[in-house]
This record gives sequence, structure tokens and C-alpha cells, in this order.
Amino acid sequence: MTKQLKKISLIISVLGILILFLISILIQPKQVFSYNELKLNELVKTSGKIISIQNYDEFSVIKLDSNLIITCNCKFQENSTIEAHGKVIEYKNNFQINAE
Repeated sequence: MTKQLKKISLIISVLGILILFLISILIQPKQVFSYNELKLNELVKTSGKIISIQNYDEFSVIKLDSNLIITCNCKFQENSTIEAHGKVIEYKNNFQINAE
């Protein structure tokens, strides 16, 4: 009886790990290249060169060469190339990416 329970537990554990792996593959952020591709609350990733940056106490606002705006708790310099992953939010009737 205990051997059967061990086998069942092992099979269920392996299946659970496989399901989590498949879910992680399916929930990849969408690659965006322009402002028109942004949709509210969508997970996205983008990359580009920083053309301007505004640093505040708690966060930074970064504008990329693709005119995408990114907010993050980070420190970068202009002319750096970055890749950002985050959720699209709305601020003053404009979309921006809140990077993780």
C-alpha cells in the first residue's frame, strides 16, 4: 500500500512540475516595438536606447528611442541600451510600461 502511495505521489509531483513548466512558457511577455502595440494591463517586454531620463526619489521615468515610456525603480544613464519587462499602465491618459 505504501509503495503505491509513493508511486502515485511521485507521478502527481512530476505532472505538477510539468504543468508549471508549460504555464511558464505560455505566459511569456509580448514583445512590443511601438506605442500603438500597447494594451492596458498586458505583460510586455521591449528594448531600446534611452533618449531621456527623469530621476525621482522613488522611481525613474525613461523614454526610449521608440517613444515608449518606462517607469521603474532603477538607475540608468542616457544612451544606454536596455531591455524592460513589465505591465502596461495608464497615466494621464497615456500608456506606459511599469517595469519590474
